[in-house]
Amino acid sequence: MYFLADERLKAAVEKFSPDVALRCRTVYQIYKLYKQGLVTQSVGERAVEILKKECPKKLIELVAPTVD
Repeated sequence: MYFLADERLKAAVEKFSPDVALRCRTVYQIYKLYKQGLVTQSVGERAVEILKKECPKKLIELVAPTVD
């Protein structure tokens, strides 16, 4: 099991599953890098697609504040 120090991330894992919560957090991190111009457009657009398809809005709201 993952050690989760951040309470928001811990809540996301409990509400959803560890796999989904951590996958969506990672994809959201890539999306933020895309918005900052640090990854290519194709990678950023793919991240947007994954977020829309696989990540519930409630989950994104929980994990977004945990991303640097």
